[in-house]
Amino acid sequence: MFSIKEIFKDSIGVLLFASALSLIAGLFLRNVENDLIIVLPLIIVLPALNDMIGDFGIIVTSRFTTALYEKKVNNIHSHIVKHLFGEVMPVAIFCAAYISVVAILIAHFRGFSFDSSILIKIILITLITTISLVLFVFLVSIVGGLYVYKKKMDPDDVLIPITTSIADLLSIGVFSLLVSILF
Repeated sequence: MFSIKEIFKDSIGVLLFASALSLIAGLFLRNVENDLIIVLPLIIVLPALNDMIGDFGIIVTSRFTTALYEKKVNNIHSHIVKHLFGEVMPVAIFCAAYISVVAILIAHFRGFSFDSSILIKIILITLITTISLVLFVFLVSIVGGLYVYKKKMDPDDVLIPITTSIADLLSIGVFSLLVSILF
């Protein structure tokens, strides 16, 4: 059984790092504050997008660390990694398109008027953010998982908070960058 002291010792560094990354994400939003206020669907899509990317981080990390624990994977080119990527990426793309459309519909029913160029920009922002971050989450999960596992640490304790925090930070960062470029 784990003691409180042991859990605290194993977790505090990772949790402080994760919290610091989450705070930095607010700086990215500040840079595109005016664009977010003007384009209602962007405000609607951001929390869903941020949550979705974090969820994919948890899914990829937990499935990969389970495969590590079961000794089904030993390097980045493993069949399990390719299979997991083939399962996750299409679902991520579908979810990104879905939340874009739902955000646009909600904004429309709230009286927001937009033309086709805004619709395309919102879908592009969501898709590009999702695809780039799912790729990055895979990289962090796989490389980090192999590293942590070889160091005889529990990858779940380290990788899930780090992966989700990096995903949160970068999803807001990439989203903000794309908003500033396209709007």
